[in-house]
Amino acid sequence: MTRDLLGLSGRIVMVTGAGRGYGRSLAHAYGRNGATVVAVDPDVELATGVASEVEELGATAIPIRGDMAVVLDVMNTFDKVEELFGTLDGIVHVTRADSKTPFLELLESEWYDLLNADVKSSLYVMQHGLRYLSGGGFVTVVLPPSGRNQPHVLSIRGAVAGLIEGTTQIFPENVRVNGIVPSRDASSSEYDQALVRAAVGLGSMVSEGIRGQVLEVLLPEPPQPPEIYDLLRELP
Repeated sequence: MTRDLLGLSGRIVMVTGAGRGYGRSLAHAYGRNGATVVAVDPDVELATGVASEVEELGATAIPIRGDMAVVLDVMNTFDKVEELFGTLDGIVHVTRADSKTPFLELLESEWYDLLNADVKSSLYVMQHGLRYLSGGGFVTVVLPPSGRNQPHVLSIRGAVAGLIEGTTQIFPENVRVNGIVPSRDASSSEYDQALVRAAVGLGSMVSEGIRGQVLEVLLPEPPQPPEIYDLLRELP
């Protein structure tokens, strides 16, 4: 698809968690499609690095250090965007915490880390997004992968999905709030293209009228490094 078909050229799009994984791939993709990218990450060096990469693709990008689970960081991030651009057309929020811990072994501290990094951050992004996107735009949330269905991970995904459903009821009709659940963790741009295309599509004009949806995206499994096969061959 061309930039004109997507309608992203000249749009101001914030990508959180942009320093690595899905966030980095999505920052690149929005830049390639003509958007000005606000690359937000708790690690300022990662945010600066991905902003430089986006600019090498021929787009405009700025880095902002911000942890979306910290309300002061969220406020400062949106204030900075308003100061620089005066407007915002879209937000891609990549939740950044997942758990491989079995349910019976889950500690309280890890549970609160999940709530902060995924649920609280999504709530803050949507709260401020409602203020900044009232003129129209989109919020797309990338939720924890569906491959892990431990009760605590399911409850986190359910809470974020509930925020998406609830905010859809109060956001103006010209603001689209949707979510994406990948089938696995981020790998590389090459193997994560299905998620990237879905997220860019939800932020483009081709998704007008699509609101309150949480889409599951099946991703191909990346090839294992050679040492994995060596270990497998040694198993009895």
